Amino acid sequence: MAERFISSTDVKERVGLSKTEIYRRIAAGTFPKQVPLGEHRVAFLESEIEAWIAERVAARASGEGTAERRERAADAKAHHSPRTGKRT
Repeated sequence: MAERFISSTDVKERVGLSKTEIYRRIAAGTFPKQVPLGEHRVAFLESEIEAWIAERVAARASGEGTAERRERAADAKAHHSPRTGKRT
């Protein structure tokens, strides 16, 4: 199968992340890097985006990140006032 380029807009729609979050993850090394197509144009390889999605699904199946999400939720709950709902 030949490689196919997809736009940043298509990537955002496929993965459900904002452009800012995608670029944060690229900088952190946790998301596929874009490919420069010209002076002012980049794209992503469709196969790399599909592989990243498959990795996220596999991570969910293995429970990856579950403890961290529970800890953040408990921390957020502990820091909200029961009366106002605002952070304390």
